[in-house]
Amino acid sequence: MMCIMWSVNSLLRVACLFLLAVFTGTSCNGQYVNLTNTNSSDVDGPWILIADPMKLERITEKFPYTINLTLTYARNHDDPPPVYITTPEAFRFVVKVSMSNHHTVAINNNNQKIEFTWAEITEGTNKSIQVIGQVIGYVDLNFVLDILSRNDSTAPVKTISVLSGYLVTVVRASDTLDNVFTIILIIMAVLNLINMGCALDLSIVKQNILRPVGLIVGFISQFTFMPLFAFGVAMLLIQDSLMGFGLLVIGVCPGGIASNFWTLLLDGDVNLSITMTFVSSIAAMGQNDAVVALAILSGFFLPEGSSVKVPYDNMALSLILLTVPLGIGLLIRRFKLSLAEFLTGKILKKFSVFFIIFIIGLGCYSMSHITVLMDWILLAAGLAVTVSGFLFGAFFAWVARLNRPQIVAVSLETAMQNANIAFVVLKTTLPTPYSDIAALPAVALILMTTTILFIFLGINTVYKCSNKYCIKPKKEKEEIETINSNGYRNKAYCADETATAGNPL
Repeated sequence: MMCIMWSVNSLLRVACLFLLAVFTGTSCNGQYVNLTNTNSSDVDGPWILIADPMKLERITEKFPYTINLTLTYARNHDDPPPVYITTPEAFRFVVKVSMSNHHTVAINNNNQKIEFTWAEITEGTNKSIQVIGQVIGYVDLNFVLDILSRNDSTAPVKTISVLSGYLVTVVRASDTLDNVFTIILIIMAVLNLINMGCALDLSIVKQNILRPVGLIVGFISQFTFMPLFAFGVAMLLIQDSLMGFGLLVIGVCPGGIASNFWTLLLDGDVNLSITMTFVSSIAAMGQNDAVVALAILSGFFLPEGSSVKVPYDNMALSLILLTVPLGIGLLIRRFKLSLAEFLTGKILKKFSVFFIIFIIGLGCYSMSHITVLMDWILLAAGLAVTVSGFLFGAFFAWVARLNRPQIVAVSLETAMQNANIAFVVLKTTLPTPYSDIAALPAVALILMTTTILFIFLGINTVYKCSNKYCIKPKKEKEEIETINSNGYRNKAYCADETATAGNPL
């Protein structure tokens, strides 16, 4: 079976090479991010603005930091002096600050204008501004000099760019909340996987492995379609190269345990879902073509010379997190069948719903500091990848003539990736805060996926409740009426009669 998987997986290499040929020579929509950027000045003539420090890297949120500025004028004496130098007392020299986005930092007291006198310019006097980190990210500060007449200060005599691309990066003050969130997530996931292990049927798992139609369909969908479509959406919709890379990474990742929980809640084939998650995690551990796709396609988003670090140790940990709790659940089913039946019948679905809602709520609170950076383009990109994953997986499974529970499992496994692996890849490939910015498309994809799944869960719940409480089958109704009027007639005979036209009651 694994040989079949590896041969099928070779389709991804062909598809990626085809895309590479198509897009060769095409640049990324966004600008490449220079992670070693230093401040550069676009100087018009002899005006220079010197900033100390040369850049602000890794400043902490909510704390003020000072930038000292010195405006200098060093005219070549062979050139005729401009009028604002011959009579400097008639002019004002105002440096204005602008930024590439207004979310990451704020200028303290909104002091975005610094005025210099001619004496301060010639003496090299320092003036300062204070910036405060608002939210994790990076921003370029751009400084221009407006030379204004003292008689008319509305329209500048001349505007000169004196310093552009002054880099400021902002990081979180503490990662404690993230660590707490991770610990709670692991504990609750382990408990729910133990419950799922109690419901796991090894005979069906064995059947899925011996007749791997569902596994092959899910494998092709997950490791061929999702990376290519995530790459296409990133190229078409996302302008920022870091965010485009983040969307590509989440598209390449294997499936995670969240798909198993949702398969259970939506009445899919849980045995097939768990088997698919296990197989995809095993495949991702090797140097498979999904990793090749990431290495090839990441060049469209990252600067030349950057390398993607695949966290094989984290993948192994995810595999252990999946298999060990399931093994405990299987042991409970083997030696304490009554306890296993209680857990699967009374606890499993309710705890799964609680787990999903709790994790989503805690995750939204943990990530609330960067929701200001989320825009409709990221949400649209996440929605496009999610919906396409659901539809393609379901369609491919339907073409393969799988039944409804199996179609549900393949669809969910295709669209839902292991977000934890994606976050680790970004953290190990990019420094903070660039990795946090790159993770935004993954967060948007998770939000869109969860929203769609809760809608389906609501529809499925209403449908099942209506069947159970509101719609009484015609056959049962006729049987009751027949018994009331003809007590000597049995139910089976009545059912046959009502199904046959012309038979009298």
